[in-house]
Amino acid sequence: MRVMVVEDFTDTREMLRLMLEMKGCDVVEAVDGREAVDYALNDRLNLILMDLNLPVMSGYEATREIVSSPRTKHIPIVAISAQCTGERKQRALDAGCLACLAKPIDMPALDEVLQRFAAA
Repeated sequence: MRVMVVEDFTDTREMLRLMLEMKGCDVVEAVDGREAVDYALNDRLNLILMDLNLPVMSGYEATREIVSSPRTKHIPIVAISAQCTGERKQRALDAGCLACLAKPIDMPALDEVLQRFAAA
């Protein structure tokens, strides 16, 4: 399973990469929304974990662009945010994310996301 982690904070990105690798995933990393879109268009991905506040292009914008492309619209995108409630969560869902995973992310929550979306 190939998962892209889109996160601008190095520590968070590395932690997620390690957690995913422990689950047997092959991980691709992007540090901003533009890089995420480029990787999605040029790589075979099973799942994208998308931070919402990113430099260059926000996670909301990157998600909209990925889900609007016929080449990438099949890739499930799960938002990752310290605030996965209310308006922020709804904006992520409206942009095309299928769920929102609250930071800090723990292994049971990550397991649930992998089981729910990685086979999609």
